Amino acid sequence: MAETVQYALESMIPELEDLEEKHLFVKQEIQSIVKKRTKLEYALRRPSPKKTDFLKYIEYELNLEALRKKRKARLIGRLGRGDTSVSDFAGMRRINFLFERTVRRYHGDVAIWVQYAEFAKSQSSPRLLSRVLVRALQYHPGKAELWIMAAKWEFDGNLNIVAARSLMQRGLRLIPSSEAMWHAYHGLELAYVVKLIHRRRIL
Repeated sequence: MAETVQYALESMIPELEDLEEKHLFVKQEIQSIVKKRTKLEYALRRPSPKKTDFLKYIEYELNLEALRKKRKARLIGRLGRGDTSVSDFAGMRRINFLFERTVRRYHGDVAIWVQYAEFAKSQSSPRLLSRVLVRALQYHPGKAELWIMAAKWEFDGNLNIVAARSLMQRGLRLIPSSEAMWHAYHGLELAYVVKLIHRRRIL
């Protein structure tokens, strides 16, 4: 286990060096990050890790990435420039990898799938979001909130009423007694009509 954790930590070196070189984190903060990640990695790799271990790691990385972005934005505002480098992508890749590890182990937990989908949406990654929602529905075809989320994404994010309508109809065939599904379906059709009326007024 120790070798696996060491390998994971060594793979983070380019990112951590970049964060320090760009003056986004000082040396003491980098050491604190290494210490925290070491603890979190060991927690995940023990014989019987807990779900909370995975969620704590994800939460830590989300907060760390938010802090990095905030500091970089402030730095760009002061210097007027900001080159893209390894630390701009490493955090997101790690969070995505952690979510993948989590849903593979706890694919029966709908809340984790929803959190993963929200993360993908926050990153403006339609490909990742679509992939997450498709997999979530394969595991949980009877969960209305997932059908609604997928349809809402197609309508609001992809501007695709046909795909959104198809998702709602498929969901309703599987769970026809769901009031939430029917309510969302009627809301979708109403929103589409309102959009058409607004478009005609502009034209």
